[in-house]
Amino acid sequence: MSDTVKLKRKVLITVGREYGSAGHIVARRLGERLSIPVFDKNLLTIIARKHGLDEITLLSSDERVGNLFFDSYAPYSAESGSISERLFVMQANIIKEEADKGSAIFVGRCANDILRKYDDVLSFFIFAPKEARIDYIMRADDIADASAADKIIRRMDKARRNYYQFYTDRKWGTTDGMDMLLNSAGLGIDGCVRAIENYLVLRGYADYEA
Repeated sequence: MSDTVKLKRKVLITVGREYGSAGHIVARRLGERLSIPVFDKNLLTIIARKHGLDEITLLSSDERVGNLFFDSYAPYSAESGSISERLFVMQANIIKEEADKGSAIFVGRCANDILRKYDDVLSFFIFAPKEARIDYIMRADDIADASAADKIIRRMDKARRNYYQFYTDRKWGTTDGMDMLLNSAGLGIDGCVRAIENYLVLRGYADYEA
């Protein structure tokens, strides 16, 4: 990827992803090339510091529905709802706060729906065939058994689907609410990044520099 892309104006990019599709790597690499912040699991770090909570405990409820972890003693100020619902609200608030500051990339966490009333939002979904995702997970997590990797993928995809469809009126993993769906197995990580950059240029958000 030799050419450089430079943003011309503010853009808010959301990236949904199947588990094992390397969507978070696509987002990170895109953020590096555009020189804009990427918000993923680091949202939990922000919440933990802001509210004095344990980040590891928050992780167990990230992008989950109905996980009532430590509900009885969590020091939240939200008035009602399960701990998962309150975590969603806090993440949504931070996503909006960061969106107000300038260009940024948001991975998962219903960001495309949370930012639906904002201008200049472009949303992408990264997917890949199951076989490619199993291979990716086996290599990334050092898992020797393909069936074990498949179970992890099915569990994580189900959790993300339930989470997304619980908090939005959209169907997860479809064109609904998305500008583009990208096959990371077919395009590769750099190919996905380039496709998004091309779309930014076509939409007038960026230009290529020699």
